[in-house]
Amino acid sequence: MTCKYLFLLLVALIVGPGWLHASVAPGKEALCEKDASALAHEGKLDEGLAAIRKCIKSSPSRAKAHVVLGYILLKKGEGQQAITSFDKALELRPRSSAAKTGKGIVLAQGGNLKEAESILKDALKLNPDPARTYYELGLIYEQLGDAEQALSHFKQGITTREQEKR
Repeated sequence: MTCKYLFLLLVALIVGPGWLHASVAPGKEALCEKDASALAHEGKLDEGLAAIRKCIKSSPSRAKAHVVLGYILLKKGEGQQAITSFDKALELRPRSSAAKTGKGIVLAQGGNLKEAESILKDALKLNPDPARTYYELGLIYEQLGDAEQALSHFKQGITTREQEKR
């Protein structure tokens, strides 16, 4: 499906690794999360993993740190551990769109498309930056054989990203 690859290219060019980075917040915890995320983005997954685990050890109640851990584990292909991290983040912050999106990605990769669809739709309602979530929903609809819904979600993601740039 050409739209899928067009959207992937657009996301890669515009978003880059932004979905992995921790949000900028005051304090050493946010810096710790950002540093771990940056290491992972540079391809230093094991170093990023060690760094984020150290962050969590010093501040175990920071949901964002568990989200970053989940995305690093996802990038390493450790889906079950990633789900555990996303679930912990959701326990700490039930309305975390990043944790819901991450969990939806893992579920979709594991073939649990209906549950992934439900979680991603919920994340979409909460998400201030929904381009990634639209993309993931588009992939689910593509796998379910609903090309019309897939294309619609890919287009919504592109439109959202373009509006944010204005």
